[in-house]
Amino acid sequence: MRHGWLRRRECENDPTENLKSEEKSGGRQSLLARDRTHARVRVDISRDMKRLRVLDRSSFEAPSPTSAKFKRRVARYFPDGDGTGATAADEKSDEKGAEKARETPAIEAVDEPDDPPVSEEVVEEELEEKPGVEPAKTGDEVEPVPYSSLAALDEGMARTMKSNRKRSRDAQTLLKRAVKTKEIKFFNRIIKDFGNDKQMGFAEEAFRRIGDAGLSPTVYSYTNLLNACVRVGELDRARKVWDDMIAAGVEPNEVTYTVLVKGLAQDGLLAEAARTVRDMTAQSRAGVECVAPNVRTFSTLLRNCVRHADPKVADECFAAMRDANVTPDVASFEYLLKARCAAMDANGAWAVVDDFDREYLEIPPQAHAALATVSSLTGDIEKARSACEAARQAVKDNGAGTVEDDGAGELFGSGGGYGSDSDEPKAGNDNEQGKGNKKDKRQQQQQQQEEASKSVQQFLKLRNSDALRQVDEVEKFLALGDDFVKEVAEVVNRGPESESSPVLIVEGIEDAKKPLNFKEVFGNDLPVRLEVCSGHGDWVTERAQRDEGKANWLALEMRRNRIRMTWAKAVRRRLDNVALLCGMAHEMMGAHVASGSLTEVYVNYPDPPEWVGSLQCLVDQAFLRDAHRSLKPGVGHLTLVTDDPNYAMRMCRELSKVPGLFKSTEPGGKAFKSGVPEGYGGSYFDEMWKNGRQNDRYYIRYKRV
Repeated sequence: MRHGWLRRRECENDPTENLKSEEKSGGRQSLLARDRTHARVRVDISRDMKRLRVLDRSSFEAPSPTSAKFKRRVARYFPDGDGTGATAADEKSDEKGAEKARETPAIEAVDEPDDPPVSEEVVEEELEEKPGVEPAKTGDEVEPVPYSSLAALDEGMARTMKSNRKRSRDAQTLLKRAVKTKEIKFFNRIIKDFGNDKQMGFAEEAFRRIGDAGLSPTVYSYTNLLNACVRVGELDRARKVWDDMIAAGVEPNEVTYTVLVKGLAQDGLLAEAARTVRDMTAQSRAGVECVAPNVRTFSTLLRNCVRHADPKVADECFAAMRDANVTPDVASFEYLLKARCAAMDANGAWAVVDDFDREYLEIPPQAHAALATVSSLTGDIEKARSACEAARQAVKDNGAGTVEDDGAGELFGSGGGYGSDSDEPKAGNDNEQGKGNKKDKRQQQQQQQEEASKSVQQFLKLRNSDALRQVDEVEKFLALGDDFVKEVAEVVNRGPESESSPVLIVEGIEDAKKPLNFKEVFGNDLPVRLEVCSGHGDWVTERAQRDEGKANWLALEMRRNRIRMTWAKAVRRRLDNVALLCGMAHEMMGAHVASGSLTEVYVNYPDPPEWVGSLQCLVDQAFLRDAHRSLKPGVGHLTLVTDDPNYAMRMCRELSKVPGLFKSTEPGGKAFKSGVPEGYGGSYFDEMWKNGRQNDRYYIRYKRV
């Protein structure tokens, strides 16, 4: 493995690699010479480090971009590139290097005796280039383009590879320190940190090593691992952690229950989440300690009621909240208000304003903006204008400013904590627990408080900017005139389920007997284009308005509240060439899109996989085959746009596996284009990331073969 290349001096100084460690591995004798030269040797990593890299897959190294081997690899995958191929002199130099490496003494290889403890996709090692050896192929798939070849073409990708390596090294250092200290609090802390950083594999490995260190997991150990699962969307894993905890006789507390409620609710299982909250209340009344739901438990459920546009469960949650004698806070009322707004219940949303006043709570700017939006759509012009004014005043009152005020230079800048790109030492990482003088500890605590305060201000800036964006949209809509607003309100008040709705919404696949007939849906034979992950609907509605009389559009999104928002925006623009699909992309395309019926498929800024080992990835082989099936032969195109270098590399690798399905449209067959073409369009968040100096953009356009 490429991770094994170390200098002999580093090997001798590392306690995990020196000869003493071999006495514990069954008496294996090293062939490493004991001289103190700086010759480089090939060292196989230990069994534990192998397992870590297989689990987390966040670390991979590559040959130097200046090496002949690297140039040959780039030329192999991009044969028409500009001057990246290796020359004869390079090859000769590389052969000399290989001969010198063969003369270097080697360490005895330590084989991995068993499979990884969980069934995850093994990290794809780059094969050594050997004459006459072809990579294994499955069906019509071929070996994917290496990460290193892609990173050679883009600075952002190269930077990400470096960051990934550093995150992995830092995580391994923490694991070694935890095993050495043998303190359960240290294990619990790093499990929490790995979970917050979405390093699921390392979190699981840290939990496993608790037993290896002769310790027993506590409720905090299980809770932190449960949270790691929930943060990356692995509900099945979270259920298993819960079952293991109960089987071990460890009683969950209110935090453990709250994490489980979050996992259920964000997966759309709102009814089960609500039952869990009621069970917490019942157990508390029966005398069980530390299980009573708190305001954070209820807010977790309410937040997901907004995502799934379910005001009914939100109302039930508030009733259970009062029954449990828990006082709602600002966030609780805001979620209730937004859930009603998502269902276009303007009267119900304004009723929550009275609750704010009764509890003497300040209404946040985003709540005012939501009221302005729903009031304008339902035809209450005066209340809409009043809410717009209140939103602007609330932004001034909280004093946080907006993203645009300072260009958000610090909003997305280099952060602290392990795993960042910074090489500066992190507070608390170089000192073991219990060490350090009081002055250092006070400085560390003060720094943490300042960082927390800065994070709160940054969060408020984001919310303020989003609120003002919504207000601007409402005011532009109201400026079109009262008559226009009233006409739109008539359509909105009938609801999206009305047969007279100009914009069709199709939810789920339960009633899908055959694919949609686009001529019946749109009333014409114009080309049909699809956007997957349509989000808030800004891009697709703008494109549909631009293409009126030229093309029809489908928008596919899994979150129900976003589908309702897109529907409202399409109605507000008076569009009739848009239809909406609500559900998972793989299922909805297979059930509702006929073969060869689309001319374009766009995937704009999809959510990246939550962790590097996640199988919950939109752009995979199944999706590519479905897109190929749906597109018209010879004229269909697939366009992928992302601002995430890791996901861009992963998508390019998936496409490189199936050259028989798609072909790159870039000159020389390049896998992607850095940056987005002018006039392509974007969303509010796309512009916000630019203000925040996150300018990495990847445009991947392929033609159906």
